[in-house]
Amino acid sequence: MSMFDPFFAWVDRWILRIDQQRSVLFLFAALAGLLLLQMWPAAWIGNEENYFQLAYRTFAPEKFFQFSAVFDMSRARAIPLYLLGSVVHLLGYDGAHSVTRILVAILYAAGLAYFFSALRLSVWDALVIIAVFELADENLIGGEWLFQGVESKVVAYALMFFSFGLALRQRWTAAAVVGVAATYMHFLVGGFWTLMLLVQQWMEKKERRDVRRCLAVYAILTLPLVLVIALDELGAVTAGASRLADQLYAQRNSWHVAPFGSRSDFWTWTPGVANTLALLLVLGAVSWRFRAGFRPAAIVSRTAFFGLAYLVLALVAAFVDRHTQFLAKFFLFRPSSLTLLLALTAITALLSERLRDDAAALKAGVALALVASFSWRALRTQVDRSRTEHRVPEQDALVAAVVSHTAPGDIVLLEPGFEDPDHLRLHRLIPRPTLVSAKFVPSNPADILRWHSYVDIRDQLFTKGCVVQTQVPVRWLVTFKRGSAARLANCGPPVWQKGDVALIARR
Repeated sequence: MSMFDPFFAWVDRWILRIDQQRSVLFLFAALAGLLLLQMWPAAWIGNEENYFQLAYRTFAPEKFFQFSAVFDMSRARAIPLYLLGSVVHLLGYDGAHSVTRILVAILYAAGLAYFFSALRLSVWDALVIIAVFELADENLIGGEWLFQGVESKVVAYALMFFSFGLALRQRWTAAAVVGVAATYMHFLVGGFWTLMLLVQQWMEKKERRDVRRCLAVYAILTLPLVLVIALDELGAVTAGASRLADQLYAQRNSWHVAPFGSRSDFWTWTPGVANTLALLLVLGAVSWRFRAGFRPAAIVSRTAFFGLAYLVLALVAAFVDRHTQFLAKFFLFRPSSLTLLLALTAITALLSERLRDDAAALKAGVALALVASFSWRALRTQVDRSRTEHRVPEQDALVAAVVSHTAPGDIVLLEPGFEDPDHLRLHRLIPRPTLVSAKFVPSNPADILRWHSYVDIRDQLFTKGCVVQTQVPVRWLVTFKRGSAARLANCGPPVWQKGDVALIARR
């Protein structure tokens, strides 16, 4: 008998004990640790700079100027924006960012644990699913994600995991009600996946009365939001202006919504399209291999299969719509990320059901290897972000110069081409209106046209200088690029300069 045999026997017992755990609590603890590693601590992403500033403007509009760079009259996200804005008001931007990242990770972990427990998945199964999902960059096509930041959509996704868990427990009405809450957090996320669950209810039970009841509950409770969105979309601009807004929005978000916008766009989408088609074939085979009575996994498998089939149809629709781009504003490929996670869950459920107990050690080894790979990548990403976080070392001096030389309400326009989070942060640190950012694109048609006109003004000013006449009273320009201050010599010398960063008065 080897001296190491007792140790290996203890490891086997430990692995088997963890593999036998199916409770929500154990799943939650494991998933919370993994997701906190992904989401906190972390540097800001560009979407968060936009979303947090817009949220605070929703909560405290009096704190913002008429020509502040972040604006959106759309009321579809009023509830989540107001809630987040109140957190920003209480904790400040950085405090709100840290706290909400932690809360979102915990909410995700709770929703996923409730969902996975309905499938009788083990802790190892759950860790494998999330690790593979992260290593696959969280999506198939369209650049969608679940665990990379804080927006209203992430709350909607987390709520939908609870809704899925309720549906798998045959609590369909409760699932529809939670779907309502998800829809108020994000209309497209909650709406698409709740309707998908209602389809699964019809296929599972074949009882039209129950399906009609759940559909009625969902429709009645979301009707106010539907009316608000309709008024936002239809009441602001003419049909021609709305079409132009659709095209501008698609151009700005082509990597999300317009696979056929250009030949180069199409080729960047092709690997994801190939993966989608391959996974569709795999799920088509998997969906028929669950043994009778294993209903929760069959429901997840069908839902994933329908999600993949939808993505293929969305590609066809995007091709037909490639010239008008009317459908782009609906973000047809948003289901890509959750569809991938559901597909991985269905495949894992099938393997877990087929594997015998003596395969627990193999499963644990695979899980640990994948989690180690994901953890290393997450830590490396955090370190890389921390090293590149200070791309504007003149930040404090620039803000002080702006405060010293400008008056409250003066528009201070920032040079285009710098849309990383550190430069986007200046829009909230500089206590003056900054007019526009290419990143801060609104969703309301009238605001999209207004945003585009401001982008044109900014481009013209930084290309031709102060000879350009503008409809808005731009008083100051800030440069970041070497040679930009010299190119704007017709405005006069900078009133302040440090390196390539300069503050120039527009005469």
